Amino acid sequence: MSKLGVLPDQMIRELVEKKELKIDPFDLRCLAPASYDMRVGDKALKSAREEGGPVVDLSREKVMTIGTGEFVEVLTLERLELPADIAGRFGIRSFYTRKGLLSFAGPQVDPGFRGYLNISLFNSGPRPIVLKHGDSFCTIEFSRLEKPSEKPYEGQYQDQKDFPSDNIEFILGAKGVTLYEVVETMKALRGDVKWMKWLLVAIFGALLAAILTRLI
Repeated sequence: MSKLGVLPDQMIRELVEKKELKIDPFDLRCLAPASYDMRVGDKALKSAREEGGPVVDLSREKVMTIGTGEFVEVLTLERLELPADIAGRFGIRSFYTRKGLLSFAGPQVDPGFRGYLNISLFNSGPRPIVLKHGDSFCTIEFSRLEKPSEKPYEGQYQDQKDFPSDNIEFILGAKGVTLYEVVETMKALRGDVKWMKWLLVAIFGALLAAILTRLI
């Protein structure tokens, strides 16, 4: 009989108690019928340019706002250690997806992985979304394989406890305008509708002139 299948709550709890599956810190209140709710950890990485750099210390600031069109990365509060015969799959909790929060990270956590999860988030909704330190924001389910993997995970993110330096350098080196910054600029201009109409007319006129110049 195949052992393949998603683990229910009692099996997750038993495996944690036996230390065959490690979730640290483990909280029974985060245990769902067939998954475990992961919480917002101590650090986040924001794409919006702000004073103090892109890394947010949530253990100190406690609250982070994700603006419309903004990309962030969040480290989970829990550290995972998966045995060679268990894989994980995670997703954003429906409470947040209904607000427009999306995840772009690959959903699978390979057997043998050790470390904190680095979750990439994007706010596609019409309003800012608030995340607090310790909030349950994503959920992970565990599946038992038919037999242990011959090559458990040993990739570059093994034992990760912080954001990789190349992620931080990528954010710091970004030269383009983010969607978040476009949205914020439009909000600032929205109060002066008449001025915006004249600006659009001027832009349209310049484009039309350029087209006619090429046709003549």
